[in-house]
Amino acid sequence: MNTKKRKTSHLIYIISLLVAAAVYLLWLLHNTEERTQNSIVPVECRYCFALEVNGKEVLYVKNPMADWCSYAFSTTSDTLVCDTCKSDGRWVNRFMLLPSCSGRIRIPDIYQSLDSLCAQANDSIKGIIANQRIAFEQRLRMLTHVCLELEYYLSVHNVADEGFNTIASHATLTNENKANTARALAVLERITDKDSVSIKMICHFTAIIINKDTIVSKRKSVRNKADSPKTIPIDCILLSDKRGGHLLIQTAHKRLPQGKHANYFYRPEPQAQAVIREPVVYNGEYENGKRHGHGILTLTDGTYFDGLWQQNMRNGFGFGIDNMGNLRVGEWKDDRYLGERLTYTSDRIYGIDISRYQHDIKKKHYKIDWKRVRISHLGTKSNKRISGTVDYPVRFCYIKSTEGTTIRNRYFVHDYANAKKQGIRIGAYHFFSTKSGGTAQAKYFLNSTLFKRGDLPPVLDVEPSPAQIHAMGGTSALFANIRAWLRVVEQNVGVKPILYVGQTFVNKYLVDAPDIKRDYQVWIARYGEYKPDVRLAIWQLCADGRVNGIHGAVDINVFNGYSDQYEEFLEKSCIK
Repeated sequence: MNTKKRKTSHLIYIISLLVAAAVYLLWLLHNTEERTQNSIVPVECRYCFALEVNGKEVLYVKNPMADWCSYAFSTTSDTLVCDTCKSDGRWVNRFMLLPSCSGRIRIPDIYQSLDSLCAQANDSIKGIIANQRIAFEQRLRMLTHVCLELEYYLSVHNVADEGFNTIASHATLTNENKANTARALAVLERITDKDSVSIKMICHFTAIIINKDTIVSKRKSVRNKADSPKTIPIDCILLSDKRGGHLLIQTAHKRLPQGKHANYFYRPEPQAQAVIREPVVYNGEYENGKRHGHGILTLTDGTYFDGLWQQNMRNGFGFGIDNMGNLRVGEWKDDRYLGERLTYTSDRIYGIDISRYQHDIKKKHYKIDWKRVRISHLGTKSNKRISGTVDYPVRFCYIKSTEGTTIRNRYFVHDYANAKKQGIRIGAYHFFSTKSGGTAQAKYFLNSTLFKRGDLPPVLDVEPSPAQIHAMGGTSALFANIRAWLRVVEQNVGVKPILYVGQTFVNKYLVDAPDIKRDYQVWIARYGEYKPDVRLAIWQLCADGRVNGIHGAVDINVFNGYSDQYEEFLEKSCIK
């Protein structure tokens, strides 16, 4: 009887244990809504590709099969250029029936879509390196040109000009980009055929802990303060990359955050795979799905625009850089660049140019009262933007001296002397003739003109008609004679002359003489609303201006820059 009771008692005990174990197991495996929510952990994966040379990472790129410098690149691991893939992972335990999470997270496998890119790149790595060298060389040339354009713009403008600070900031970024491009090119140029070269993936995982009440430290959990962050990023390491539909990662502190729940038997459902995204093309305001308001457009070929938009078209002020590295700053209308529109103030440097036509008008002779000379009107041929009253001192004056090999301005010496007495900087110009050689005209100009220390650099005024250019043998003959004049005058006077031309001449002919455009300063006549789109020393902005002390219309000019640039111009360019 006692034996029977003992067996019954043991059986009841065993059944009780099994029931308790079953209840415990059900409790462990049963996911309530609260547990389900507490098991979810958002994970961000930042990924890119590393170029390895002889086992050492030397360059990091965003897309190994595209133009590296157009997408994004870095020569250091501190500034990796990555795309980001986000997914929801689950906290998981390591061992069955035991709370053994230690910060482990299962996430969908994001490698699958990147493997093929990596494999393609490694299959043709030598050819890719050769092509990338060429691409980086081209990009470095373009960035060098852009930096020079920006440097020139900033050298002749100041904070009073619209958009100056924005362009200055962009110049800083462009110079940094140029330096990075040069470093990356140097890396590629050091690679030889004997080197072992390969592409590998790099992935950085971060768990985003969302916890209203606690944050996690390596030692303990502490209560959040009122101003503590509610979202805490925690770096993770990859434990398994078996690519079986999921990855296993672990938080760096190896802790399951307080209040979180770890799963058993969890396998994440497949989610969207990682993709290589195109660089941001447009970042700005929209209206009805179109670019409207302020926005920045950036294209992989180097095209850039920062300014105002209306219905997907550039309208208003902005500055742009085309794919050749040319800078355009100013007003835009329906996607067409109009030009830079100056605001005329007393801060600018103004001057005039004169000839005998300021003395002899309709068979009458007039004197110039140099003591009264002051600009009072900027002409009527364009809608100029003027701040304040036009009452500007004449800071410089160019006087016609000669034309061709036979014509002298009989008023030159008198005007030269009297203008100088009033402290006005003086320069002389020669009107070019298509009927005589450049060397002969240069000698005639030199023999007929006063040149003194501190005088402005001599100017060659070139205004031929198409018929005159044709008659003298075309543009090659024209520029040969222009070069001769410039060379002879420079050799005798000791400073580079300035070339005076009109906007039509610049557009139609000057492209045939890149050496002149590169080596000589330009003074351009353009009577429109917008500043000429060339590098220039002086802009003749109107031919019908008014100057106190001078009878009739006068050519008004503005120096391309402000006082600092003008003083630098006088120091470097004037006759010594």
